[in-house]
Amino acid sequence: MHLQNYKIIEDLVASIYTKDISDFGDRSYYPQILKLVSRINLKNFTNENLICENEVFCSTSNGASINLISRSLGLPRETVRRKVTELIKLNWLIRDNSKIYVSQEWRKKNLENNEIILKELIELSTKI
Repeated sequence: MHLQNYKIIEDLVASIYTKDISDFGDRSYYPQILKLVSRINLKNFTNENLICENEVFCSTSNGASINLISRSLGLPRETVRRKVTELIKLNWLIRDNSKIYVSQEWRKKNLENNEIILKELIELSTKI
């Protein structure tokens, strides 16, 4: 890989992590848990309106569980339970019928972040 391309990709990856650090500070595991829960939620989600109400989102997407998050991230179950509880208090996650979902508030913020990343990817693709 050409050094210039490598630097461009590194800048993109760094901007993603920098945004996570900016959003979550030193609260470890928040980005990983949120991204994993979002990925699980969206696996079979077909509603075109990603920013729909939480009730609609929960009824049309896959719910995550503490055990699934714990196994997927290789973290102790109790750590995940504690972090999920903190994220629920921050209104980033919601619990519905013992399943875990990303909240409408987090989906809005994440959509904004993803649009920034998409713009950077488009710019990157023109340079490579």
